Amino acid sequence: MGRSKQLRQIFSTPIVAGFRPFGKCGKKTDCIELLFDEYESIRLLDYEGRQQAEAAEQMKVSRPTLTRIYMEARRKIATAVVEGRQIIFTGGNIDFSQYQSNKTNIVIMNQKIAIPTKDGALWPHFGKAPQVTIVTIEDGNVKESAVYEAPEHEHGAMPRFVASHNCTDVLCGGLGAGAVNLLNQLGIQVHAGAPAIAIDDLLSQYLGGTITYGDGTCHHDGCGGHHHHHE
Repeated sequence: MGRSKQLRQIFSTPIVAGFRPFGKCGKKTDCIELLFDEYESIRLLDYEGRQQAEAAEQMKVSRPTLTRIYMEARRKIATAVVEGRQIIFTGGNIDFSQYQSNKTNIVIMNQKIAIPTKDGALWPHFGKAPQVTIVTIEDGNVKESAVYEAPEHEHGAMPRFVASHNCTDVLCGGLGAGAVNLLNQLGIQVHAGAPAIAIDDLLSQYLGGTITYGDGTCHHDGCGGHHHHHE
């Protein structure tokens, strides 16, 4: 059995989905994915000016591990600047299999999460959920939770509803590419493929880093942010 990954504590997700170069782009057009822990190392060390020992303690990693994360983050940013490449914060469903493998060892401490629900459990189709449960996470714990009636099932309605409540993340089952793109444009991270279980159990798994994600792609017609016409 392989060695389990050490949990890395992230206090907030980026407020935007990424950055694009202005003007003429370089020859290499592939996006560079900056992982949550890499973003956090830059935020703590370069933005807040903390010492490495303090930043490592906050992220719950060893100092050598923090150094590796930080150097990789700086390498990616330098590559993006020199080669004119787009930076995307890994948290959307651009490549869900890669996102899933990177997400399992990261705990995010402060979030506002929107979950499509019905009767206290996750509803499997994002755009067709009758309710939306919005959960505020502070210091890695649930501070408050509120249930809202979902908006009319119209194109783009759910992503805009989530954004209107200042949510940072969506935790859901299946959703279409159109919804994913719109959520990412609004700076909202997407965690798709979550199991349709009771909200308390779902949050316990999510915050504990033990959640198992499945296929987050919606295979129903009109799922690019549209209302489903059948189950």
